[in-house]
Amino acid sequence: MAPSFSSPTTTFSFTLEPGKQGQITTVSEIIEDEDDTLTVEKRRLCRHLGLEDETGHPPTNPLQIQPLFFIEKTPDSRGPPCNLPGCNRRIEPGDLRLALNPAMESNHWFRASSDFYHIRCFEKIADFSQADFLDRVQPLTRNTWELRGLKASSVRDGSYIVPGGVERLILEWKVTRGMWIDKRDGVYDERAYYIDEGFDDLLHKAGSSTYIPRGRPAGLDLYEHYALSQLLAPNESDGPQDQQEWNLFAHYLDFTVKTLSNPHELSMMLQRWEDDVTLAWREDRDAKNALAQKATRALKRLSAIPIPQAGSNRLGYY
Repeated sequence: MAPSFSSPTTTFSFTLEPGKQGQITTVSEIIEDEDDTLTVEKRRLCRHLGLEDETGHPPTNPLQIQPLFFIEKTPDSRGPPCNLPGCNRRIEPGDLRLALNPAMESNHWFRASSDFYHIRCFEKIADFSQADFLDRVQPLTRNTWELRGLKASSVRDGSYIVPGGVERLILEWKVTRGMWIDKRDGVYDERAYYIDEGFDDLLHKAGSSTYIPRGRPAGLDLYEHYALSQLLAPNESDGPQDQQEWNLFAHYLDFTVKTLSNPHELSMMLQRWEDDVTLAWREDRDAKNALAQKATRALKRLSAIPIPQAGSNRLGYY
């Protein structure tokens, strides 16, 4: 008979396995087992990436296709299980997830299959304070869906593609964290991060009353320029007299070196964003009081999904 222990609110029970009579699995043993499992998964991931081990040594045999980490929106279907051993939660439709592509057990010549994870779960095995991992993060957008191996028919209705605000946050997060990694490792080169002043203004000042367009940057097509200056603009303003303009990056990004010490910063940032978007679309009084009108406008605008239109480079919005 399995012994049991009761409290006023909870009953705990355990079964004594053959050969282990009188032995009870302790909390510390459970934690050790979980740590062992994560260690194994970290090593599997490093091998999959062509790294010798979790310390990030250079690959001995460069892969034909480099695995990438796509942040994408889970399509409307029965949510897939999370691939992290020990996680029993499914990834719900509409949630942001991480797709490791190609999958760990797949042929590296093709991108036909992916392993799916909750973003927070993947952060337990991928060290985003190391460039070998950070550089592989890609938001799934109108510009990257083909790289993921998807068909146009799969993304035409907005499936898989992340909202505009998520796209902008992930890309800015990568640049910010990458700079701190380079400075920490003594390899920072300002020239590697230089972009044309007009393009920098487009990326960081669009939407502000102080933004002065300098024309379309070289190499940027007309429709991408329109998207960045309108739908994906990081600022929301009430006009020239507005002294407190809303800025996407200021609200959700950590620009300090402390960012490197938080292994779950990516998932936490995106969760804060999703929570605020949920509030923005609610109509009850509590939700309206929780966000300023300017923030609500910005969040609704940035929650739209820029999608590619079949047969052209023109943008649609979902």
